[in-house]
Amino acid sequence: MSNNEAKNKTLLVIILTLVTMVFEIFFGIVTRSMALTADGWHMGTHAFALSITFFAYILSAKLSKSEKYKINVDKIGTLAGFASSILLGITGVWILFESLARFFNPYEIHFNDAIIVAVIGLVVNLLSIFIMGVKSHHHNHEHKDYNFLAAYMHILADALTSLFAIFALLAGKFFGLVFLDPCVGVIGGVMICLWAYNLIKSTSIILLGVQSK
Repeated sequence: MSNNEAKNKTLLVIILTLVTMVFEIFFGIVTRSMALTADGWHMGTHAFALSITFFAYILSAKLSKSEKYKINVDKIGTLAGFASSILLGITGVWILFESLARFFNPYEIHFNDAIIVAVIGLVVNLLSIFIMGVKSHHHNHEHKDYNFLAAYMHILADALTSLFAIFALLAGKFFGLVFLDPCVGVIGGVMICLWAYNLIKSTSIILLGVQSK
């Protein structure tokens, strides 16, 4: 996959994410559903992270043709991947913190609204994963595009949290297992933090020019 193709796929996913964000916020306000409204703004944070990826491709393409600046354009993508992985880590920490807080301060869950939100989020993210098709992109051992990979991990993290949420919400609604909601939140938060750590570590090694012995 070329950088231009990756850029176009990222742009398509950004548009899909923004449309979903507007849809959820609008209907969240109309139906007075905080679950829909909150997830709409959550989609906005992912659109921001994906925008870092998109503009990194634009900057790389521009500087690669520049006669004034001589720069390793691959490191632009790696730097963008590093910044995006930090945002991914912040998301993971926030999910972990919120989930732990709910163990000590549980609140009433509006299951029907929350399930709808989780399903919408999962469908959008599965569609985004299909569009990006990262499998064919990062299996090149000679060159790994961390910019694209970080964007993919944001979408995968969102899909994972939606999937976990659906499981926990259905268990809570039909079997009264409300405690599963914060439990799966903790599991999801830990997994996302681990993904972010691995991305930060990989991109840092490249940016610092660390050579293996």
